[in-house]
Amino acid sequence: MPTIIFKATEACNANCVYCDVVHRKKPRTISPELLRTAFERFNEYLLEHPEEEMQIIWHGGEPCMAGLKLYQTALEYLNTICAATRDRFKFAVQSNLTMINQDFIDTFKAMGIDSIGTSYEPIHGVRGIGKKRDSVLYNKKFFDGINLLEANNMGWGFIYVVTRQVLDRPLEIFHHLTNLKLSGGFDLHPVLVYDDAADESMESGITQEEFADWLGAVFKEWWPNRERYPHVDPFATYLKFYTGKGDGLGCCDAPTCGLHLYLGPDGETAQCGRAADWDILMYGNIASKPLSEIFADEQRALIDNRKNVLPDTDCKGCEYWSICHGGCPLDAYNGHKDFNRRSDQCLSKKLFLKKYFEPITGLKLPKPQAQSHE
Repeated sequence: MPTIIFKATEACNANCVYCDVVHRKKPRTISPELLRTAFERFNEYLLEHPEEEMQIIWHGGEPCMAGLKLYQTALEYLNTICAATRDRFKFAVQSNLTMINQDFIDTFKAMGIDSIGTSYEPIHGVRGIGKKRDSVLYNKKFFDGINLLEANNMGWGFIYVVTRQVLDRPLEIFHHLTNLKLSGGFDLHPVLVYDDAADESMESGITQEEFADWLGAVFKEWWPNRERYPHVDPFATYLKFYTGKGDGLGCCDAPTCGLHLYLGPDGETAQCGRAADWDILMYGNIASKPLSEIFADEQRALIDNRKNVLPDTDCKGCEYWSICHGGCPLDAYNGHKDFNRRSDQCLSKKLFLKKYFEPITGLKLPKPQAQSHE
């Protein structure tokens, strides 16, 4: 199933210390004309591929900054331009929830969205509104948004980004997050800071070893309470794979990226948002290229071929191949300027699994999975 990360706007009302989007002088938002073209292309692709469904993930920036009218128009196009393919769309949205209101919720629900992905940070000064990064106002608006979602019977889950600001507080953060979401429903990620980031962002960066140890401290608390908090990742996903019940990997760990596409506010397409930011794996503009041609771009072979190369090179003999596959190809390119290299992010996975997960659980990966090159 093709997945399109639709960044209709780069504008954002938040100011996260590690984000590069808010530092752009003129964030872009898609034009009404281009929005129509996008839905014409979506419909065209689905008519050409009657066996396919398509997932559209509204992203940003903050998607609500594009304005309610944009999503009402998108819904209109879904019901008119895409009338014949309407039932084959799946929509999702990733929002900071600080601008969500009933009109947005009603429109998203009409698209079939019943849950919204978000992110959260309890530590003041890491994310907030405006140049002064007002965390108090941000969190008030965030919880107003959560209350509104729950009043509308909409689900929500969130990502937590581990920064240097919380390296010495793993259990405090874990308890805060599990009190926020009693069943879990969150994913722990390391902050990604690159060489050209602003000095302020660089100060939030952590090493792979530090992230592995942070996860390890949290895992010691999660493991005996895993039935109480079943939906905490990456722990829950690792546990599934170690017990032979793995049913999917995130895009950073899967063997290939599949039919994944970034669509930006000017109609430009790329493998993902980071590819667009770095001007690599760019596939052309949706205004001049149909999706079938974009998905068939020969550059995709540069990343799809990793699954054939890495088992005999960087990942040769690695017991964790089946749940890592060399990591994200964009991370690999960032570190080595070569897609056929292992991502440096693999180190934190290996350290965590070997130092914490396996000794605490007593589990080992099933050998057929560990030896697979798929």
